[in-house]
Amino acid sequence: MNRDKPMSKRARLSRRSILLAGLSSLAGGAARAQLARITIGANPAGTNFNVIAGGFAKTLQEVLTIPSIVRPYSGSSVYIPLLERGEITLGINSSIDSYLAFTGQAPYPVRMPRLRALMSVYPLGYMYWVRANSDLRRVEDLRERRVVLNYRGLFVLDRLNRAILATAGLAENDVDSRTAAGLPEGARLVAEGRADAVAMGYRLPLVKQMHATIPGGLRFLQMGAAPERVNELMPAAWVETVVPETTDVGLSGPTSLAMYDTYLNASTALADTDAYRIVAALHGRWGRLQSDYSLLATVPAANIVPANNPHPYHPGAVAYFRDAGLWTAEHGHNQDRLLSP
Repeated sequence: MNRDKPMSKRARLSRRSILLAGLSSLAGGAARAQLARITIGANPAGTNFNVIAGGFAKTLQEVLTIPSIVRPYSGSSVYIPLLERGEITLGINSSIDSYLAFTGQAPYPVRMPRLRALMSVYPLGYMYWVRANSDLRRVEDLRERRVVLNYRGLFVLDRLNRAILATAGLAENDVDSRTAAGLPEGARLVAEGRADAVAMGYRLPLVKQMHATIPGGLRFLQMGAAPERVNELMPAAWVETVVPETTDVGLSGPTSLAMYDTYLNASTALADTDAYRIVAALHGRWGRLQSDYSLLATVPAANIVPANNPHPYHPGAVAYFRDAGLWTAEHGHNQDRLLSP
């Protein structure tokens, strides 16, 4: 996918007209946001979520002139309850985490019905990788091998790890499972020969670090013969064939990976007008955000509103997407399905 071209002056004026017209319909012409401060929940410093949250905070403060800060937590599962209750304004979460929280599945003890999506941020491709000098090439080859299946701090990935195994007809008892505290430890287990495979995002800096560290590098496996099992077992994820770019490592050609989205979330406690303004500000600066943050470079502005979202969009975001011409009948059907009793 190509980067968005810089907007012309006419396009910028048109987008501003959309914003102003939408705000008028939402709030009787009020131009002042109700928010006094914006807090964005994110993972610890140095993580992708934290970096993107910093870019969003900077943009929102510049465009809306509202003080905006990033509030880091040990993991997104920690701050989703705070977000759903409206104790923090925004949060960056994976589609998997969002789905499990909204539907009340483990690790969340109760359903969080007030959780809402403002926009999608970027998709992440995820798959098991092995040392390149191993004989493992497909997920089917993991039978009876040592596989990092569990992360003590990343429960949502444990479910996705099992869904990927299922594409090869494998269950947990078909592999010699290993547990790691997090992604770095899981990677070290494979690098040091204490495990045969570990799964993670193919564009994570950690993957490039491991590729440079391991003699001969690493290789991502090919998906099993039944890729539909991923979405069946983990509805917030899907399978997509990725064509590697020159900067990607571990992929020698087109490779089927499990994919999941990242969302900027809020609560229904956030006023519709404020939600509208936040989405408009970020969408209007998307080209600049792409230039500043490589994770967003290949995400077209129109892709911030996928129609397969696993939790409902905030009504203020829906209003903006309608005004911007991005809301379709497919979006409406999915929104109605998610909000039905």
